Amino acid sequence: MHNILLKSLVLRRPVFTHNFRWKAYYQHKYDPKVEDVINKQIQAEQQAAQDYLAIATMFLHPCMSRPGAGGYFMKMYNEELEHMQKLIEYQLIRGGAIVISGLKAPTMDNKLTLQSAFKKGLSMEKSVTELLENVVAVAEKVDDYQCADFITSVYLAEQMSSINELSHHVTNMDRLCGDEHAVYQYDQHLLKSYPNPFKFKMPER
Repeated sequence: MHNILLKSLVLRRPVFTHNFRWKAYYQHKYDPKVEDVINKQIQAEQQAAQDYLAIATMFLHPCMSRPGAGGYFMKMYNEELEHMQKLIEYQLIRGGAIVISGLKAPTMDNKLTLQSAFKKGLSMEKSVTELLENVVAVAEKVDDYQCADFITSVYLAEQMSSINELSHHVTNMDRLCGDEHAVYQYDQHLLKSYPNPFKFKMPER
């Protein structure tokens, strides 16, 4: 009797297909293709946040003691988290199913420098931007102009700013040619704009 009841409950379980989602009363012309690329973008922003966090904590560690760089990359970490949260909010507003995927562990170099960190950050921002441009392309293909406008107005302008900012840092690092005193001064300059986000106080040199 118990097995028969369980079988009956299983048979009554609703099956959710793309067609069902498309016709759902809480959605308005939200194509599954757009829903999928938004979920991929959520994962990309989450991955970028984790990678920035790994860089920041390396610079804040006593063995490196680059508080300005640590503060700067913590700022980048918080920005990526904010981007992810906005996309999750957007997915909820459109009635999409949110997929939170697993992340890859950051691949960190024990010989990380300010120069290599800024170059890594620049590469990450370009990759994220390309994914955002793909979201716009997919949205426009299915006539989802609201989504295309949301990504363009909220994200792409900020991405261009981040790419420009990191490009300047890479150029400045190239000019310093690895001079330790010059790099220290550059880190102190960063510290004025991006103070240590944690409560512990780092010693002055």
